[in-house]
Amino acid sequence: MAISSDRHLSHFVLESLPPMIYRLEVSQQPIRARMCGFGDKDRRPIDPPPVVRLLVSTADGTPVPESSVDHSMMIVHAGLWSENRTEERSLVINPSSIPTQSTGPSSTVMSLNAPSCTRNLMGHCTSSAYVLNNNLGQQGIYFIFQDLSVRTEGTFTLKFSFCDVKGLLVRSLSGYNNSRGSVAAEVYSAPFKVYSAKKFPGMTESTALSKAFAKQGIKIPIRKETRYRKTNNEETRDPTNEEVPESSSSALPTSTISESKVSEPTVESTGNDEKRSHHDLSDDDDTDSVRDSEEGKGKSAEKRRRKSK
Repeated sequence: MAISSDRHLSHFVLESLPPMIYRLEVSQQPIRARMCGFGDKDRRPIDPPPVVRLLVSTADGTPVPESSVDHSMMIVHAGLWSENRTEERSLVINPSSIPTQSTGPSSTVMSLNAPSCTRNLMGHCTSSAYVLNNNLGQQGIYFIFQDLSVRTEGTFTLKFSFCDVKGLLVRSLSGYNNSRGSVAAEVYSAPFKVYSAKKFPGMTESTALSKAFAKQGIKIPIRKETRYRKTNNEETRDPTNEEVPESSSSALPTSTISESKVSEPTVESTGNDEKRSHHDLSDDDDTDSVRDSEEGKGKSAEKRRRKSK
């Protein structure tokens, strides 16, 4: 009885809901990325982060407002495809699993294990729905992929597939078979290039859409240019324009400062004068002694002359 009642309820819900037409559009295209290789330590996300918008309308093409759409169980899955959108590139062979020939004496023995594949598109490949306002203030249902990375170098595209899990549950309970499968809408991104670490030109400037979503609480990596500008201004600031804190000597009157500055060289000059005077006196004493000795010699010579006469 419980199963039949649930099926009857699902039939009622399914018939009461009008048929919805879903369409995806890429609001923010990926441009470039740096390959992350086969290690998980240095993984750089695709830049800018891809953003997909969901547009809902009725069968006759009338747009359905976002407030009337139950987006609680809506998801979008991202897959990696070739540039021409013909081959999937989500898997790649792991180089470490490729059998190599040993270098020892038994060089003819090789591993028979087949090489294993690993994911080429790293990160969170599935995004839930968010009702957000874009940079123009327009409300919409968005799916954001800010954590996608690619292991290998090359040119790729992203394939986004939309699925309404709640609608699938209702249809499965009611016994309806969906001929279209679980995917209700698909869209491809524009081709983007993945560079090696040496050839990577760097991250692009954060877009207005990414900044608008970041202000609404979405975790999107934003380059804060204002922080670098502030640092540059502080480094190039002229130190002469800065206010120097007053010291204790500046509180003294100007006259005291001038007197103290003048008194120091005065003391030095007096000391120099004393040294000079002592030096002059010593020179005078020396000259007097020389004169006395010369006079004594002259007197003794005169006495000798008188005696000889």
